[in-house]
Amino acid sequence: MKAFQKDFEKKFFSEATNRLFCQTFLANGLRDPISHEYGKSIVFAVSQNHATKLTQILNEQADALWPGRYQSDFAVQVTSQIPDAQQYTINFTNNNLLGSANFLDTYKTSKARVCVTVGMMTTGYDCPDILNLALMRPVFSPSDFVQIKGRGTRKHGFLEQLFDKQLKEQIGKQEKSQFKFFDFFANCEYFEENSITTEVLKLPRPGAGEMATEAARPSAWPANTFTAARITSSRSRKKLSVRRA
Repeated sequence: MKAFQKDFEKKFFSEATNRLFCQTFLANGLRDPISHEYGKSIVFAVSQNHATKLTQILNEQADALWPGRYQSDFAVQVTSQIPDAQQYTINFTNNNLLGSANFLDTYKTSKARVCVTVGMMTTGYDCPDILNLALMRPVFSPSDFVQIKGRGTRKHGFLEQLFDKQLKEQIGKQEKSQFKFFDFFANCEYFEENSITTEVLKLPRPGAGEMATEAARPSAWPANTFTAARITSSRSRKKLSVRRA
């Protein structure tokens, strides 16, 4: 498995590709309806090394987008090699991962907005206020795909975390009705016969020396890379709308 991961990374994940994925993800993700900061998210990477790279890039890009708001704590690597990774997952659910209330003092939501993971935060993990999921890796198992997608389907009332009665009345009801599912590898087309793409995000073509062919289905890898990310729409078991990117 490790040999496959290294080979896959080498062929598909140059620095430029990783940056394009992260840039697309941050530019198109859903925002928190109360504080308007980037919505809580999980990114699924192909390996520990890939997760480290993505975390670094996301933090760099977040610092450029929101100067002074983060100190390399916008994105957090949550993998088996990270000490206290399991506690990180709990803190993310409880909205105190690396602090909270970064944009609004009376609103308790994690300062860390993105967990980048490999082999964690799928089966049994419950974080109802997740608004964005990103598959920056292929998925070969139908059960893994279902578990990953399921992390976004939980219902949530965002006012539960707001401790300002006057502001609550001004804002009104804010229930989670959808989440975005960023799919850079056509996993949804491969596993879901009735999946619906609601947005196709055109990625800039890689520079000289980079591959620039159309996205391949998992059965065709490792033959191609990608020029588009897809956001797909479907219904979850808890009746949330899923927008897949």
